[in-house]
Amino acid sequence: MLKGNRGEWSEVYAFLRILADGEIEPADANLNVLNDEPAIPVVRIIREEKNSPRISYYAGDLVRAKLDNGEDIAQVESLKVSNEAESLYREIVSSHTKGAFAVPLTEEFMDELGLHTLKAPSKDKSDIVLQIHDVHTGFNPICGWSIKSELGNPPTLLNAGATTNFVFRIRGCSQEIMEQVNAINTSTKLKDRISLLRTECELVFERVAHSTFDRNMRLIDSFFPQLMANAMLRYYSGEGVMCSQIVESMEREDTFGMGSGMYEYKFKKFLCASALGMTPAKEWSGRDDATGGYVIVRDDGKVLAFHIYNRDMFEDYLLESTKFETASTSRHGFGNVYEEDGEFFINLNLQIRFR
Repeated sequence: MLKGNRGEWSEVYAFLRILADGEIEPADANLNVLNDEPAIPVVRIIREEKNSPRISYYAGDLVRAKLDNGEDIAQVESLKVSNEAESLYREIVSSHTKGAFAVPLTEEFMDELGLHTLKAPSKDKSDIVLQIHDVHTGFNPICGWSIKSELGNPPTLLNAGATTNFVFRIRGCSQEIMEQVNAINTSTKLKDRISLLRTECELVFERVAHSTFDRNMRLIDSFFPQLMANAMLRYYSGEGVMCSQIVESMEREDTFGMGSGMYEYKFKKFLCASALGMTPAKEWSGRDDATGGYVIVRDDGKVLAFHIYNRDMFEDYLLESTKFETASTSRHGFGNVYEEDGEFFINLNLQIRFR
């Protein structure tokens, strides 16, 4: 029996909803329907599960599932697909289980369609592969799309790890201060530790701990590691949680003398890169993995999309919808002052989650 959390079942829901509707409406930065743009027509959904042949699911009044050789493996009325999507949506929102749960009726319907896993394996950030009709060019490109859902716990945009640690040198520190800082164990210990350090010492960005993440950020902007380090210091000092708050304070103070709008522009590029292809541990080429864009499952079940053409709108959404988050200090090795060759340092960790 298939089991998954809300986010995983949301991907099945998005699959069924898109297949039933045969189109996806575009979103604005507030996740409302963008009425100025036409809906994105979906020709087919392409699915290839491990050790299984590739299946194309063609939208229409009669949904058809075909193998590459043209053989039909299923034909279902779109109304039935829509009803199954609605049934799954109700199961997801009514589930009180925090972890994985089963939806037997949906699994039966998935078997009917030749779907045997909650999601197809992916080596990149795409969760669903769609062939759309591009109303701007007249072409029918095949693109990977990332799916994010509001039905479960807010997903991460950038996952924490040892790869996302930033190293800060502590000027004016001593053995006594180090012991005093590391002894702080309050419910807000990181904020309290940084507050004490900034009162007694000076924190200076030294480097990104992982060279690949440093390289990837410099591909976006050669100065971006310094910008992010400053943003993180503001977050851990309690100046804000939302990415938009932190960027606004950087803009207001013009921390690096770059002028108005520069901080927001660069930060949006980083968030967009993180959403569409860039990860901290893997060397990034600068190309998008999710070449179609982003599919959003709203909490009311509405499925919307940010097409790659609406990148500006997508970047606005990312800035307004993401926040800094503190991950596990013990798991990722940060938050303690340490000494190396007579110098004192502290690691701070970067994790960004949707609000």
